[in-house]
Amino acid sequence: MVVYPDGQPVTKGTVEFETLNGKTPITASGEIAPDGTFQLGTFVVNDGAIAGTHRVAVIANYEIGTGIERPELLPPPVLNPRFSDFKTSGLEVTVKPSANNLLVEVEHAPPPQVEGDIDEARTGLELDGSVE
Repeated sequence: MVVYPDGQPVTKGTVEFETLNGKTPITASGEIAPDGTFQLGTFVVNDGAIAGTHRVAVIANYEIGTGIERPELLPPPVLNPRFSDFKTSGLEVTVKPSANNLLVEVEHAPPPQVEGDIDEARTGLELDGSVE
């Protein structure tokens, strides 16, 4: 199950596991259901993940291929972007050879930066572009 720190489920997106044992990483992935649960597939849909330690990535910001991915149409992210990459997510799980009920905890996206924040970050610039 994929949840936020308050226990609320992530209601859509994809979970990806990548093996850490072995020379070549093997990836398993699955869609997140509205209740936050997921089933992984490695070679075919829902066949599970290979037993062992895995890095985890969670992608839940928008669907690819719908046209919404054009920059001017992107909705604000729901997850902290660090969770969308194995290298930055900080998430690891151990998959056992038997059935697994794994809990993956992610964080909400940070609040968007507002226009005033951008203006405050500019220092020493005049309207004509010259520096004081």
